Amino acid sequence: MKGESPMIPKFNEYKQRFELESKNTIEPGLEAVKDALKKVGNPQQNLQFVHVAGTNGKGSTISMMNDMLQAHGVKTACFYSPCFMDVHDQIQLNGQYITSQQLDEVFISAKEAGLSGLLTDFELLTVLAFMAFERFQPQIVLLETGMGGRFDSTNVITPLISVIPSIALEHEQFLGNSIKEVAFHKAGIIKKGIPVIIGPLVEEAKDVLVTETEKVQSTLWKINQDFSLSNGTYKSHLETKITNLEVPLSGSHQLDNAALAIRAVLYVLEKLHIKMNEDLIREGLSEAFIPGRFEKITDNLYFDGAHNPASARALVNTIKEKFPNTPVHFYVGMIKGKDAETILRIFEEISSTFTFIDFEDTRSMPASEMSKISESPFTSVTKDPVENIQKSLSKSHVTIVTGSLYLLAEIRLKTLKIFNFS
Repeated sequence: MKGESPMIPKFNEYKQRFELESKNTIEPGLEAVKDALKKVGNPQQNLQFVHVAGTNGKGSTISMMNDMLQAHGVKTACFYSPCFMDVHDQIQLNGQYITSQQLDEVFISAKEAGLSGLLTDFELLTVLAFMAFERFQPQIVLLETGMGGRFDSTNVITPLISVIPSIALEHEQFLGNSIKEVAFHKAGIIKKGIPVIIGPLVEEAKDVLVTETEKVQSTLWKINQDFSLSNGTYKSHLETKITNLEVPLSGSHQLDNAALAIRAVLYVLEKLHIKMNEDLIREGLSEAFIPGRFEKITDNLYFDGAHNPASARALVNTIKEKFPNTPVHFYVGMIKGKDAETILRIFEEISSTFTFIDFEDTRSMPASEMSKISESPFTSVTKDPVENIQKSLSKSHVTIVTGSLYLLAEIRLKTLKIFNFS
């Protein structure tokens, strides 16, 4: 099954400069990636990985793992999907975005190896990331899947450990219309004899993963059974106990992600023969930050990239926790193909005022279309959300800008500049 691939900002500039072609489509499968990696010397075979799949929580879990590992002096690399601003933030080396020069170098090598025309955009990006990582030689790569897992182009590696924070319906045209089908795809990152850590999954998803781990004889560690994090204390069945932990990312779901991150980090440190230091776990975790995850821009203004029903539910729960009994004004912009009706019904549980945004992306859903889907009595549309936000911001209500990460990337810097730096 094929589909249109999401745009990766600035990626086309590199492709054009180096005359390296790739398709703007989604084509699940591993053969093309494996063939391409062979042509560039299989760089992934010289690296150690933590592989992370799931519907939501992947980026946050990786961010927290990265900060805790770096606090221990571990040289890390991260691959995120999708980007937040542009292609550079998808490939990170020791917490720094890949530079234009570093990306130039791997593009040149990919062109010389004859990769032009062989891959989709995301497959090419995956291969380039592995090439960049091999040159950088990190001690560990924290690798986020693009879509699904089993047939995702990142699934050409054997990790030290696999992590699956959450499973919900998403990308139905590729992953199926049931939790069981989606879980089948996520379970594809589970490898023979390699431990797996899972978050709080519904039984239907958990059953699929249990079956898969039994089939490949892997150890399965379940949150709130084998390890947990509550009231600032991490505990595990291995009698590890770490107290006075602070999770800076908002929402109770981030406590689960933090528990997964700590469990994975403890395992990685052990495999790297590095002694775990409780103070460094605390320090690293307290520094975790990921843009667009209930990010406070200024008082009563938050950005959150909730773009599917599961993340919309998590956002609503977070708003209820932080702002009980406070009126909420939503600014929403979405990409076509998202389950806008379900997402809006979830948002409408806590708000009756919405501004829908027209933003510059060929795949964006028209604001007028969202307005028709909405059941809210108070809706408006705008092409200039930054100016609107400035005018409507009030101490009497909280303003949430949400939906597409591409929208958030487009307006975030302008908004930060107005409220924090002007």
